[in-house]
Amino acid sequence: MQKCCIVIPCYNEAERLLSAEFRAFVDDKTNFSILFVNDGSKDNTRAVLEKLCENNPKINCFSLPKNQGKAEAVRTGALIALRNPEISYVAYLDADLAIPLEEFYRLFEITIANPNYEFTYLSKIPRKDAEVKQPFKRFFIGRVLAFMNRLSLQLPIYDTQCGCKLMTREIAQVVFNTSFISAWLFDIEIFWRILNQHNRAYFTKHTLEVPLNKLIERGPSSISGKALFKLPLEFLKIHRTYNK
Repeated sequence: MQKCCIVIPCYNEAERLLSAEFRAFVDDKTNFSILFVNDGSKDNTRAVLEKLCENNPKINCFSLPKNQGKAEAVRTGALIALRNPEISYVAYLDADLAIPLEEFYRLFEITIANPNYEFTYLSKIPRKDAEVKQPFKRFFIGRVLAFMNRLSLQLPIYDTQCGCKLMTREIAQVVFNTSFISAWLFDIEIFWRILNQHNRAYFTKHTLEVPLNKLIERGPSSISGKALFKLPLEFLKIHRTYNK
């Protein structure tokens, strides 16, 4: 049985954490565990997570002493997951479940059905038969980033920033080995790390971008205006660092 640990970074999620949905998922899917990483939340997130973990060995939580950003929260969770030799896959997903758990499970099934796939990710590709709607501002920022990413990575990827990615244990060891440059653009760094470890031909055979069927709008982005202003500079730093 292929076991997978889903890392869920959390920052001030006490009021909107869908605890019942997470419990139902691990109760129904025996080969999954969930690791919540509390990223120095200032609200009651830690207490909510500790209650969620009670009497359920497949749900665990880890609290960082102070806020370090989504990238480090995900990396911390992945490294903890990799300590368990039974874990074959590591994934990460946003805490608000804007991408529903059933969408993640669909990605997992597609991945294990083809032994060549080592890194797969959901994507907000607009389609007539999909429930994928975003506020214009978020959509516009995403398309600008996508355009820049295609120029930088030189890979035909529609969406690097969708918050659900799944990878084999071996890829996770490469991806999360060292700290990321950017707290918010670390998804781009994941693609760069895989690219520099392998090559562009690797992406054709061993990775897959899977269009979302459903996206639930859960409110405004948690990224601050100050962080948004820094994104172009962080993008340039990422490009210069990895494009060697």
